[in-house]
Amino acid sequence: MPEVNERDAKVIELLNEAYGQERRLENALENHVSVTTRDDYEKQLRRHLKETKGHASSVERRIKQLGGTAEEVHVPGGEGMTKAAKSVREVVGKAKAAAQGPLDAVRGTGEQDTMLRNARAEYQEEAEEIATYTVIDALATAVGDKETAKLARDIRRDEERMALYLADLLPELAANVAHDSIPVSQIEGDAARRTAGDAKTPSRGSSTARAKKPRGAKKGS
Repeated sequence: MPEVNERDAKVIELLNEAYGQERRLENALENHVSVTTRDDYEKQLRRHLKETKGHASSVERRIKQLGGTAEEVHVPGGEGMTKAAKSVREVVGKAKAAAQGPLDAVRGTGEQDTMLRNARAEYQEEAEEIATYTVIDALATAVGDKETAKLARDIRRDEERMALYLADLLPELAANVAHDSIPVSQIEGDAARRTAGDAKTPSRGSSTARAKKPRGAKKGS
């Protein structure tokens, strides 16, 4: 096998950073899916988990094409999702052992807090990945590696789409945490009236909330 030149070695180095991020995110998302009680959020996590596995495979393939070996390189500051995933596994394990029941044993008390923490960690990880693929795209373009540059741009689009979803979701999850954990008597103004109203009907974030009927739908449909 021919020796890897300096150009490809640098590209491989950055690709391995991305590969490590994808593998860490894959592990974390699998854990987050298991403790998510909001249907639309769970569906999005499963979709992005599938994308993430595909990203890791594509990056690994490109590394091999350049003559390198895929390795999970540690990037300073990138351990947040790993710690979050470990924490979730510990909580799930303790709850299951105590209840001797299914995974649903951890759902209920604190579930809104858990989803909010997970979504924040995911949002931070998406920002890291977007930055990584932006750098890979720019460096690969600068040295004439069009294939790697295109791969980075394609993956970055998926990460940006997920980041936008999470940016919209975080305020809703934060509101759900407020409604679940703070007495109405301590909430002021219009927010108190909204919270009191939410107590009478399932919240948007509740797994029991009914889906809205499309406009124009007939009664009884």
